[in-house]
Amino acid sequence: MSPHSNNVYNHYQESNVALSSPEGLIVLLYAEFLCCLVLAKEAFMADDKLTKNKNVTKSVEILVELMRSLNTEKGGQVALSLAFLYKYIAQKLLLLRGNPTLELFDEVIKLITPLKEAWETIAIPSPSLSLQNPFPDGQ
Repeated sequence: MSPHSNNVYNHYQESNVALSSPEGLIVLLYAEFLCCLVLAKEAFMADDKLTKNKNVTKSVEILVELMRSLNTEKGGQVALSLAFLYKYIAQKLLLLRGNPTLELFDEVIKLITPLKEAWETIAIPSPSLSLQNPFPDGQ
């Protein structure tokens, strides 16, 4: 990616973050996590240890942010279950640093993908909350 296109991409990402709802930010974190993990898997298959480790490390950093976002007081059992799952995923990411396998990459991807999809559903505004015509008689 050229320096110019990299700056445009960074600006786009910053705009996404600035305009996102809290739920939208979680979706962005999951999306970035999956992107990094796929890049790490591809680097592993190409025997590029530096790129693999860089992307696994970024995945760990994102997972830490997801863990910080949990509110066990408001989220109750769901937040506690996510915390448990995140700890499990963190253990798998540590294994990916030292003893990676394709199966391990696939396991983590399969664990995060449905969470991302669920949050995407949550982040979509409800039709009942959309702007309605303030003039019901058609004015």
